[in-house]
Amino acid sequence: MLSSHGLSPASYPEPAVHTEDISHHKCLIYEGDPSEQLPVVIPFLLEGLRNNWRCLYVGSPDSSRMVEQALTDRGVNTSRESARGALIFSSERTHLDAGSFIPRQMVDWLSGAVDDAVHSGFEGLYATGDMKWELGADGNFEHLLEYEARLEQLFQNKPVRGICQYHRNVLPPRAVQNALITHRSATLGSTLKRDNFFYIPPNLLLETESGASPAVGEWMCQQIVRVLEAESARDQALHALKESEAQQRHLAQQLAEMNRDLEQRVQERTSQLEQANRELEAFSYSVSHDLRSPLQHINGFASLLAESYDAELDAKARDYLMRIQVGTKQMAGLIEDLLRLAKIAQAELSIGKVQLSTIAQNVASTFRFIDPARKVEVRIEPNLDVQGDLGLLRVAMENLLSNAWKYTSGVKHAVIEFGAISGPGGKTYFVRDNGAGFDMKNADKLFAPFQRMHREEEFSGHGIGLATVYRIVHRHRGRIWAEAEPGRGATFYFELNCASPTPA
Repeated sequence: MLSSHGLSPASYPEPAVHTEDISHHKCLIYEGDPSEQLPVVIPFLLEGLRNNWRCLYVGSPDSSRMVEQALTDRGVNTSRESARGALIFSSERTHLDAGSFIPRQMVDWLSGAVDDAVHSGFEGLYATGDMKWELGADGNFEHLLEYEARLEQLFQNKPVRGICQYHRNVLPPRAVQNALITHRSATLGSTLKRDNFFYIPPNLLLETESGASPAVGEWMCQQIVRVLEAESARDQALHALKESEAQQRHLAQQLAEMNRDLEQRVQERTSQLEQANRELEAFSYSVSHDLRSPLQHINGFASLLAESYDAELDAKARDYLMRIQVGTKQMAGLIEDLLRLAKIAQAELSIGKVQLSTIAQNVASTFRFIDPARKVEVRIEPNLDVQGDLGLLRVAMENLLSNAWKYTSGVKHAVIEFGAISGPGGKTYFVRDNGAGFDMKNADKLFAPFQRMHREEEFSGHGIGLATVYRIVHRHRGRIWAEAEPGRGATFYFELNCASPTPA
């Protein structure tokens, strides 16, 4: 017989079941097709082969072939393992030649097989077998209790691991009872019971051949106490689980009530804010609209005075009239801006494809026509489009490009750029200039109405343009921000998400 050293099948798959357990001597009780032993027996044999133990399977020729094929399917070279003595399939029944089964003789043979495995260089013996095949006639099962008890002693004293297989469909009924009594660990179907309550130590079973000795009675009392303690622990765990479930249900109810109350308060607050916004916008529109008529009267009378009494007015009076006309004109412009801002908040969006590059080109052409003396380099990235409202996005682009045109007026070589940056979340559009710029410490006020970064005498305006752009971007579920530096220009970035625009 070849030594196994140097031929360890480390490449075999790791078994799903390990035998590191309370007992090395287990039983498998199953029913149905003989193949139902395989989920337990195959991992057991694989573990033995991996750890350099000799593996012995005892059963009918058909069962042996079935197990051998299952090992082959799991990657085991059964021919090689058999040749080196690591894997043995046995269907011989010479121990039953006389028709009877002698427990002590069978255990002595198995003990010798363990010694032979160790002598051959293996760690010990992994053995599993069909008890019906091993014991033969039903009458031999009268010796099963003694046989398994002696086996249990052998498993406690020598390097042997085993699984005794009991097929309920073909065994005498008492055999299953005796199997449970003599095995500390039992697999029922595919479920391993590591600590079997029905187990009785072998020394107690072998003390008497009939009846129960005092030691057996004491052991049974200990088992009953173990069962009662286990039941008590189970009841306590169930009680704690019920209390925990009741607490969880109570907490869940409280949380649901809090969520309902919170949702209601949020809805009420949202409704109040929406109503307040509508009233504020209506008020702003109404006031702005009603202010235009008085301003027109003031400006008209001032013009009449200037035209009709110009000869009678001294220089100071004419200056006063001019200031009145300039002031009313500025106020009229501010009112127009406010009206546009209010209309943006109330306008219903019409979403479609908007060509931003085309809008930018048209706006730039208009500025060149109005102010032909300006020499401005305008760079527009072509074919930039987005889903949105054409009218509102045109207003936004006009305001952004108008700002860039205005704040580059003091630059010798003015450059205005419109483009986009692609990122994981989509495109970010930008309008960049190399004009006056502004201090970023005031950036938080940039998009509020009437907030200006420069004095009126430097650059004219009412501080409504960027507030208008902010409102338009917000209506498109987008965001806008800026980066700037005094004297080195500004860049306004914006992103749009027009799949579902915000309500007015």
